[in-house]
Amino acid sequence: MANISALNKLLAQGQDSALLRFGLASAYLKAQPTGYLTSVITHLTQCLALDPTYTAAYTALARAQIELAQQSDAKRTLELGIQQASLKKDLQAKKVMMVLLKRLEKTEPSGL
Repeated sequence: MANISALNKLLAQGQDSALLRFGLASAYLKAQPTGYLTSVITHLTQCLALDPTYTAAYTALARAQIELAQQSDAKRTLELGIQQASLKKDLQAKKVMMVLLKRLEKTEPSGL
Protein backbone atom coordinates (compact mmCIF):
# COMPACT_ATOMS: atom_id res chain seq x y z
CA MET A 1 0.00 0.00 0.00
CA ALA A 2 3.02 2.28 0.37
CA ASN A 3 3.40 2.48 -3.41
CA ILE A 4 -0.26 3.40 -3.81
CA SER A 5 0.08 6.16 -1.21
CA ALA A 6 3.25 7.54 -2.77
CA LEU A 7 1.77 7.51 -6.27
CA ASN A 8 -1.49 9.09 -5.08
CA LYS A 9 0.58 11.81 -3.42
CA LEU A 10 2.24 12.58 -6.78
CA LEU A 11 -1.18 12.67 -8.40
CA ALA A 12 -2.48 15.05 -5.73
CA GLN A 13 0.51 17.31 -6.43
CA GLY A 14 -0.65 17.66 -10.02
CA GLN A 15 1.89 15.35 -11.63
CA ASP A 16 -0.75 13.48 -13.65
CA SER A 17 0.56 11.48 -16.59
CA ALA A 18 -0.16 8.28 -18.46
CA LEU A 19 2.87 6.65 -16.82
CA LEU A 20 1.72 7.65 -13.34
CA ARG A 21 -1.79 6.33 -13.98
CA PHE A 22 -0.41 3.05 -15.33
CA GLY A 23 1.83 2.81 -12.26
CA LEU A 24 -1.13 3.38 -9.95
CA ALA A 25 -3.16 0.70 -11.71
CA SER A 26 -0.22 -1.70 -11.44
CA ALA A 27 0.17 -0.91 -7.73
CA TYR A 28 -3.53 -1.63 -7.12
CA LEU A 29 -3.21 -4.91 -9.04
CA LYS A 30 -0.26 -5.93 -6.90
CA ALA A 31 -1.75 -4.93 -3.52
CA GLN A 32 -5.34 -5.95 -4.31
CA PRO A 33 -7.08 -3.89 -1.61
CA THR A 34 -10.87 -4.11 -1.35
CA GLY A 35 -12.48 -2.84 -4.55
CA TYR A 36 -9.13 -2.64 -6.31
CA LEU A 37 -10.48 -3.48 -9.79
CA THR A 38 -12.60 -0.33 -9.82
CA SER A 39 -9.47 1.73 -9.09
CA VAL A 40 -7.53 -0.19 -11.74
CA ILE A 41 -10.19 0.59 -14.35
CA THR A 42 -10.36 4.24 -13.32
CA HIS A 43 -6.59 4.76 -13.58
CA LEU A 44 -6.19 2.82 -16.83
CA THR A 45 -9.08 4.70 -18.42
CA GLN A 46 -7.41 7.98 -17.45
CA CYS A 47 -4.05 6.64 -18.67
CA LEU A 48 -5.57 6.05 -22.11
CA ALA A 49 -7.29 9.44 -22.08
CA LEU A 50 -3.87 11.02 -21.53
CA ASP A 51 -2.10 8.78 -24.05
CA PRO A 52 -4.28 6.69 -26.38
CA THR A 53 -1.15 5.00 -27.78
CA TYR A 54 -0.21 3.36 -24.44
CA THR A 55 -0.83 -0.18 -25.68
CA ALA A 56 0.00 -1.97 -22.42
CA ALA A 57 -2.87 -0.10 -20.77
CA TYR A 58 -5.40 -1.58 -23.20
CA THR A 59 -4.43 -5.12 -22.27
CA ALA A 60 -4.49 -4.43 -18.53
CA LEU A 61 -7.80 -2.56 -18.80
CA ALA A 62 -9.44 -5.37 -20.76
CA ARG A 63 -8.28 -7.94 -18.22
CA ALA A 64 -9.74 -5.89 -15.35
CA GLN A 65 -13.00 -5.45 -17.27
CA ILE A 66 -13.19 -9.20 -17.86
CA GLU A 67 -12.64 -9.81 -14.13
CA LEU A 68 -15.64 -7.56 -13.41
CA ALA A 69 -17.75 -9.37 -16.07
CA GLN A 70 -17.75 -6.31 -18.33
CA GLN A 71 -17.22 -8.36 -21.48
CA SER A 72 -18.64 -5.84 -23.96
CA ASP A 73 -16.40 -3.11 -22.54
CA ALA A 74 -13.42 -5.47 -22.65
CA LYS A 75 -14.14 -6.33 -26.28
CA ARG A 76 -14.32 -2.63 -27.21
CA THR A 77 -11.09 -1.96 -25.28
CA LEU A 78 -9.27 -4.77 -27.08
CA GLU A 79 -10.50 -3.65 -30.50
CA LEU A 80 -9.23 -0.11 -29.84
CA GLY A 81 -5.98 -1.47 -28.44
CA ILE A 82 -5.40 -3.65 -31.49
CA GLN A 83 -5.92 -0.61 -33.73
CA GLN A 84 -3.41 1.43 -31.72
CA ALA A 85 -0.90 -1.42 -31.63
CA SER A 86 -1.20 -1.76 -35.41
CA LEU A 87 -0.58 1.96 -35.87
CA LYS A 88 2.45 1.83 -33.55
CA LYS A 89 3.65 -1.42 -35.11
CA ASP A 90 3.70 -2.90 -31.61
CA LEU A 91 3.36 -6.48 -32.80
CA GLN A 92 3.70 -8.16 -29.40
CA ALA A 93 0.94 -6.05 -27.81
CA LYS A 94 -1.25 -6.63 -30.86
CA LYS A 95 -0.72 -10.40 -30.66
CA VAL A 96 -1.55 -10.53 -26.93
CA MET A 97 -4.71 -8.48 -27.42
CA MET A 98 -5.83 -10.57 -30.38
CA VAL A 99 -5.49 -13.74 -28.30
CA LEU A 100 -7.49 -12.16 -25.47
CA LEU A 101 -10.16 -11.01 -27.91
CA LYS A 102 -10.47 -14.48 -29.45
CA ARG A 103 -10.83 -16.04 -25.99
CA LEU A 104 -13.43 -13.46 -25.06
CA GLU A 105 -15.40 -14.05 -28.25
CA LYS A 106 -15.38 -17.83 -27.60
CA THR A 107 -17.01 -17.31 -24.22
CA GLU A 108 -19.79 -15.06 -25.57
CA PRO A 109 -23.18 -16.67 -26.05
CA SER A 110 -23.98 -17.03 -29.74
CA GLY A 111 -26.74 -14.97 -31.25
CA LEU A 112 -26.01 -11.83 -29.25
